Order: sequence, then structure tokens, then C-alpha cells
Amino acid sequence: MRKFSLLLLSVMMQTVCFGQVTVKGNVVNERGEAVEYVSIGFEDDSVGVISDAKGHFTIRIPAGRKKELSFSHVSYLTTEIPYQEYAKGSELTVVLKDRVVELAEVVIGKKNKPKTIVGKGIPAPGLVGTSGHGSDLGPEGGVLFSCSKSYVISDILVNIAGITFEQCKVSINVYEKQGKRFVNIHQKPIYETLTKSKNKYTLDVRPEESIVLKPKKEYYVSINVVDGYGEKGFLNMKAYMKNGLYRDAVKGKTKKFPVCPAIQVKGYEVE
Repeated sequence: MRKFSLLLLSVMMQTVCFGQVTVKGNVVNERGEAVEYVSIGFEDDSVGVISDAKGHFTIRIPAGRKKELSFSHVSYLTTEIPYQEYAKGSELTVVLKDRVVELAEVVIGKKNKPKTIVGKGIPAPGLVGTSGHGSDLGPEGGVLFSCSKSYVISDILVNIAGITFEQCKVSINVYEKQGKRFVNIHQKPIYETLTKSKNKYTLDVRPEESIVLKPKKEYYVSINVVDGYGEKGFLNMKAYMKNGLYRDAVKGKTKKFPVCPAIQVKGYEVE
């Protein structure tokens, strides 16, 4: 009976492995340059990975997934690869096309000082954070908000409480929430490299481009680890007693929690 059970288990394992599809490849732009930290996965699904700093990726797709495989990056148009193409087993080269964002012309008064748009909240007990190892990374966490006037973001402040990575790279994203879709409103990725040697401080991110927030629209500012440099680790942040949103770092599913990372957004009011 024991031999029969072991044989049955072996057959089941082989069946699971047989149904799984492993897809490997590289992501480049139209100029043939590698594209780093591309989100690869399925819409509204937890299956996915992030390409490495050289555009390489490996994704293991469970049996039954036959949807288009999506490749997205803040600077490029989303590209989708049909199941019939990626299921062949050959290595893929995925080419992303440049995404052009129309930059709004803004006028800021000379005496205008940055104002806090979102972030003043009651400190919550404990910490919030995200974790990861290589391309298997945790969710992005952030805060949803809207504003009554138009602003150009001057600073995004994140209260870092501790890092267990020796070194990690984080991505800051500013999205406009359009129904269930999250659309980046900046053209360039915003990356910061954090090290274990520097703990408990406020990370001050100042975007290089003008990111304009408009009234009566909902925005989501988030942070997540995109590279742990092959090491498992945690990025911990202080928390506010404010509704937070946590979103799968690759494509998808969102979860709401009663606390959010201590993220402040400051900006200049547009005249």
C-alpha cells in the first residue's frame, strides 16, 4: 500500500510539472537596449515576475493559464504575447515600444512654497513593509488620495523604519486610478537604492519631471522593492492610520488595509 501511495504521488507530481510552462527570455526596446524591471504576468492574477536589471526573465506558468502574457513598464507601451507564442518553449525576445506622455504646461508662482497634499496622519502601532528575493518580490504599498486643486509634485517622502537587505532598489510610482486600472502619469521610472547601513530616516524623492495632479481625480502613490540583488530581505516603513492599498507588484490583485505606509506627497500649487 505504501509503494502504491508513493507511486501515485510521483505520478501526480509529474502531471503538475508537465502542465507547467516555463518561459524565459529578454526584454528590449526598439533600439535593442535592455529594459530593466519590467512587470511580467497576467491581469488580475498573482502569477508574475519582474525582469532583472539586464532585462532577463524566467516565469513559471501553472497549468490552465492560457491568457495573453503582459509586459509593462512605466516608459513603454504594454505588450501582450499570445499563449500560442510563449507556450512553444523557445526563448522569447520581447520588444517594447516607447510610451509618449504629453507633459502639461504649468505655471508656478515665484513665491509658491510646497504644500502637503497627502500624508499627514495619525501614526499607527507597528510597521508595514514589503519583502522579496530576486524576481519573486512582494507587493507595492501606498496610499490613495485626491486633491481639490492642481499641483506639481515637488517631493515624495517615505519614512523608512528598517532594511534587512544589504542593498535593495525600490521603485516609486504615481498612478491615476481609472476604474480598476492604474495608469502611470510619469514618463521616467523613479528608482532609489537603499542600503542596510542607513536605517530609520526619511527618504526624500524629488522627481526629475513635472508630475501634475489634477482635481477630482484619484491617485495612488506607492513604493515596492524591484531588486534585492539575489538576497531575501524586508523593507519596513512606519505606518499611518489611514486606508492603504497593497497591489501585486506585477499585475494585479489589490487589497485594502486600515493602515498605509507613511508616505507624504508635497507639491506646488499650479496658478
